[in-house]
Order: sequence, then C-alpha cells, then structure tokens
Amino acid sequence: MFEVAILSAWLAMTLSMWFAATGTFGAVRRVLEGSNPQLAETTKTLTADQTRLVMRHAASEINRAYFRAYGWAQLVLGLGLLVLLLRQTPRDSVALIVAGMMLAVVAVLTLYVTPEIIALGRGIDFVPRDPAPREMPRFRMLHGAFTVLDGLKLFAGLGLLARWIWKS
Repeated sequence: MFEVAILSAWLAMTLSMWFAATGTFGAVRRVLEGSNPQLAETTKTLTADQTRLVMRHAASEINRAYFRAYGWAQLVLGLGLLVLLLRQTPRDSVALIVAGMMLAVVAVLTLYVTPEIIALGRGIDFVPRDPAPREMPRFRMLHGAFTVLDGLKLFAGLGLLARWIWKS
C-alpha cells in the first residue's frame, strides 16, 4: 500500500521539521555558551551581542532554506498521494477529502505564508528588538498561523493513517 508509505513519509517529514526548526536556535545558544577558543578568536572584533546576532541570522537562513524545501516536498508528496487515491478502486472518499484538505493547507503555507515569513524575517533580522519592530506582530501572527495549520495537517494525517491501519 503505497498510500501508507507516502503519508508516513509526509508525517515523518513534518515531525523532523519541527525538531530541526527548534533545534537551530538551541544550537546557537549552546555554541555561544560553550568555550570554543577558535570561535572567540574569530569573533573577537565583535561584541557578544553582535556575535549572537550573526549566529541567529545564520540559524534563520538555515530554517528558511529548510522550510522552502519542506513546503515543496510536501506539495510533491501530497500530489502523489492524491493521484494514488484517485486511481484506487473502490475510491476512498474520506481519504481523498482528508488528503485534499492537507494538500490545500500545504499549498497556502508554501505559496503564501512561508514567503511572507521569510520576507518579514529578513527585514527584521538585524533590527533591535527593544522596542520591537513594527513588523513583529505580523511576523508572530504568520508564524503562529503556520504552526497551527501545520499541526492541524499533522493530526489530520495521523487520523487518516490510523484509519487505514485499523481498516486493514
């Protein structure tokens, strides 16, 4: 059953992205809190705040690249899943609806939300946070919307996967 494999890969990718996205900023903190003489030598012309800012920017760029690739990979997996579901006989209407809704969410996130987050994020990367930049509420709102929609997509996929496992 290729449908189960594709959906499982899609869900595993989602969980991996959540782990990776939260891990990059934690890695910056761990590197900055560690005592690495080469890092200290390389960044000696920068203040601690400047070093943190540069490293956080690098982490942000890594996350941006991950999320762009993640979105496009999900579109491919979602389309592949829909094609397989459309070719099934008899057709599983519930699976088609759930997978179609998941794909619709991914399309909105990939084609609208992610590019907006990336543009806003790059615009505020080097802007002081006190006071907060005027773009920050919109950035947080889009980031929150992404998280909620991606979470709903994950739970819909888990529900569909559980349905298929229990049906077999």
